[in-house]
Amino acid sequence: MALADKKFDDVHDKTGSDKDKLKDEFDAGYLSKIADIPDKEPALAALVYQIGLMQEEFNEIRRHLVNDVGDGAKGDTGATGPKGATGSAGAKGDKGDTGATGAAGADGAAGTTDASKLDASTLPTSKPKTKNKLWNNRGVVNVS
Repeated sequence: MALADKKFDDVHDKTGSDKDKLKDEFDAGYLSKIADIPDKEPALAALVYQIGLMQEEFNEIRRHLVNDVGDGAKGDTGATGPKGATGSAGAKGDKGDTGATGAAGADGAAGTTDASKLDASTLPTSKPKTKNKLWNNRGVVNVS
């Protein structure tokens, strides 16, 4: 609800030193003196009463703004809206670096020394440089 237009006129139009003179009279306690002797100045006492009511109203407006409204005029928070759709998947990332070379395998078992069990795939490609060994097309043969 919006505020209504103001219904009152300014009490005075004094500024500067003229306004300071009014403040000096207020600071001297003349308004309180009128409130203390309402029978002597009934018209002024009624005015002081009305100003007091206005002051109470302003204090309530101030309390409302500070405690109920806060830093800005805003309404209550509404309900949480529905969850949005899931977005599309991102692009596939780059391939990672090649891993380290694995450990060397175990040594193989010793082969046979029986020349009759050797096939051509197990024959050496060069002649051995040993004594008491004979080289032929079937492999190495002991001569001892």
